[in-house]
Amino acid sequence: NRLKYELEHPRIGLICDEMVDYTLWIKGLKSRQEYFADYVARIFTQDKYPHLLEVGCGHHARLSSLLVLKGYKMSAMDPKLENIKDSIEGIQDFFNYEKTSILKYDAIIAQEPCDATEHIIRLCTKEKKDFIISLCASPHRFINGEMPGSADEWYEHLIAIDPNHTILIYPNMVPGYNTPVM
Repeated sequence: NRLKYELEHPRIGLICDEMVDYTLWIKGLKSRQEYFADYVARIFTQDKYPHLLEVGCGHHARLSSLLVLKGYKMSAMDPKLENIKDSIEGIQDFFNYEKTSILKYDAIIAQEPCDATEHIIRLCTKEKKDFIISLCASPHRFINGEMPGSADEWYEHLIAIDPNHTILIYPNMVPGYNTPVM
């Protein structure tokens, strides 16, 4: 398993998601999803953004489940989606900026959506739709198939899509970790 491997082979400056989750759990703190749900609720208040689409939600859409408990109407999209709660609209598909419709949502959210990140930014920019993305700390392929040499190069590429509205910040969201957010 990934956590065991990370414990046996630590990498300087890098940490896997499982290690972060384990570290938070062992300290009795909330999960990354709980911290991100709190952050989303502070930025996208339920009265102004009642219907959110979570992109890259994984198998169980845990972030969406947490936001339903806070009063949001949630839709969740991922090709691996399975077994979600009835209170969440599940969409088992890839998010694609040329094909996906986001008109019925008040905003788009994503926690480490990997290759969907650029698609989200491009479509939200085109449709003038608000979004919050908690980014991966490692780079992902550009839509054109090229692989950036570093996370910073990837972030710069994402910002360049719409530099007037796409900013990179490191909010104090998860204790002990610098989480990049756009």
